[in-house]
Amino acid sequence: MNIKPLKAMVAQAFVTGESLDAKSVYEQIKSIYSNEKYCSVSTVADHLKSLKAVGILNEDGSYLDDAKALVSKYRISGYGLGKLKKI
Repeated sequence: MNIKPLKAMVAQAFVTGESLDAKSVYEQIKSIYSNEKYCSVSTVADHLKSLKAVGILNEDGSYLDDAKALVSKYRISGYGLGKLKKI
């Protein structure tokens, strides 16, 4: 089975245009990487920040979760959609 790199799959989760946070993305991809230790909510959060830094994602708001931690939500940019078509 040919599995894409984790960062590519994180970006691919946004192809629908939906606004997502790290936990939501992790829930979508965790079954693909079930045997990989590096697939975690914190790793996904790091990839989201990285994808935002290069313009593939835009921050789409934030909220406080039940533990009072700040959670950022992201949405794919037009530039990001163009890049995803090449993957």
